[in-house]
Amino acid sequence: MIGEFRRVGNLLFLSHLVDISSGNMSVRVKDGVWITKSGRSLYNLRGKDIVKIGFERDIRWDAASSEVEIHINIYNNIPEAKAIVHAHPESAVLLSLLDFKTIEPLDYEGFLFLKTVDVIDVPYNMWKRAKDAITEYFKNSDKTIVVAKGHGVFAYSDTLFKAAQLISALENSSKLLLGVNYGRKD
Repeated sequence: MIGEFRRVGNLLFLSHLVDISSGNMSVRVKDGVWITKSGRSLYNLRGKDIVKIGFERDIRWDAASSEVEIHINIYNNIPEAKAIVHAHPESAVLLSLLDFKTIEPLDYEGFLFLKTVDVIDVPYNMWKRAKDAITEYFKNSDKTIVVAKGHGVFAYSDTLFKAAQLISALENSSKLLLGVNYGRKD
């Protein structure tokens, strides 16, 4: 399992989808969740950089990512979620800050993989609500990816790689959208 965490973490970092100590990932297993530890770089992850936790809060949660409650809430409410990736892709976050409510890819690959990606607004001073807001969004939509305005992207799938693939496609589409929308000379 650590090999998949390392491979996907490296892809996220080298693709500039996370900075040196941001982002987190988790995988659901039969008796719990493997999740990256708080403050750890996703680049070149080692076994000591992930922790196995249960679905109920205990002392192990203290070592887990600061987004642990979001991960657990998604797993507890979305049975098809087997892996979650949270990243901070610059262009997608920038579009959210420019008040895009939905990111609609103009490129074929983005449309093929994503169709559209919604932006939800969870104010920073109310971030504790994110665990419910993000989970409710996923429960009430057929989407597996969402942008939290000004913060980052959460995606789930059956593997870490597939969740990261969604985020990568979103970031590529967001760059193109920014170029098209703000590169025009009126």
